[in-house]
Amino acid sequence: MPTRRRPHLSCGASRDIGIAMDTPLHVERRPVSGGTVAVLRMHRPEARNAMDSAMLVALADAIDDAAGDAAVVGLLLTVDDAVFSAGADVKEAMDDGGRRRMELFTQLYESLTLFPLPTAAAIAGPAIGGGAEAAIACDLRVANTTALFRFPGAIHGVPVGTSRTIGQVGLGIAKDWVLSSRDVDVEEAHRAGLVQRLVPVGEAEATALAWLDLCSRRDRGTVQLLKRLFNDGAGLRDRVMFENDALRAQSETGTLPPGLDVDLPRTVRPRRR
Repeated sequence: MPTRRRPHLSCGASRDIGIAMDTPLHVERRPVSGGTVAVLRMHRPEARNAMDSAMLVALADAIDDAAGDAAVVGLLLTVDDAVFSAGADVKEAMDDGGRRRMELFTQLYESLTLFPLPTAAAIAGPAIGGGAEAAIACDLRVANTTALFRFPGAIHGVPVGTSRTIGQVGLGIAKDWVLSSRDVDVEEAHRAGLVQRLVPVGEAEATALAWLDLCSRRDRGTVQLLKRLFNDGAGLRDRVMFENDALRAQSETGTLPPGLDVDLPRTVRPRRR
């Protein structure tokens, strides 16, 4: 994992919390009306922002830091590249069949879904597999006209995207997209409601920040309560935890646990390192 340095002020309006420029994630604090937004900028342009274990660890650490920072009022997931994310890095060398990385992915999905304050994704270019999943775990998705989405049908035999995609677009559309693993262009994603803001190239990040700024002007406790009520009312918390427990259990044993129609015990915990 890259060495993390202490926060320092940069020359712009944002505050860079000190991730070196050659690391897979750049983290900033952007000032808004009610505090700061934690901006998580995926940065592996040579790999189309494919998510390897190092990036997933960096994302998990940054989300934890933001959740524990009283000045943070929202979180933005974005990129500086023409590709949001190609998904899991299929070229990463792994000696465990990818089990640890799967655990890291489940941790990312859960941390983003359950982040207590508003979250947004600014999407440019393809968002594939785990990249699409991360975007879906955010509350607001702003995409430019180059965006597209694809949901590979399964990882370790379990469909990904099930609970999160259904929660955003409905059962029929989720089945169409996930079971076929076809490309979904940004216009279709916008019509279905997966993308709430469709903007010209170059405007996604500013549009997402403007929404987070609006949210930050409200009472923090009220916003937190409303977000939890939305998530719990839709059953999103339980569905995401159930799906992730199934994936974690399979990561440990190599097989799906029997009886997926009953609750799984939360005994299999993700390993960050």
